[in-house]
Amino acid sequence: MELIHRQFNRVDLLEVAGRVDAATSPQLKQKIDAIFDEGRYRIVLDLARLEYISSPGLRVLIEARKRAREWKITDLEGGDIRIANLPPRIKEVFDLTGFTSLFEFYGDALEAVGSF
Repeated sequence: MELIHRQFNRVDLLEVAGRVDAATSPQLKQKIDAIFDEGRYRIVLDLARLEYISSPGLRVLIEARKRAREWKITDLEGGDIRIANLPPRIKEVFDLTGFTSLFEFYGDALEAVGSF
């Protein structure tokens, strides 16, 4: 798995490439936690180059979403995890697990970053 982190003014963009499985999901969790530890709770995950995600990887995403959404500026503005460039084969996994309804999806990373 490869992680590329870009920090913008109000949003962090995290590109995830390769496989997120039992062996690599702790690394993804650690990176997301490090972003949260900086007081930054708006994250876009660019999954364009994601090849595979297993249940431990999905668990990391759900836990991150929950933690991000606990951070609020106002009732209308707060933290979130948004997903860009979801590959069709990974979308099938999200559909099968019911995760599609939990996240906001965008066709490209720029659109997702601008949504905050």
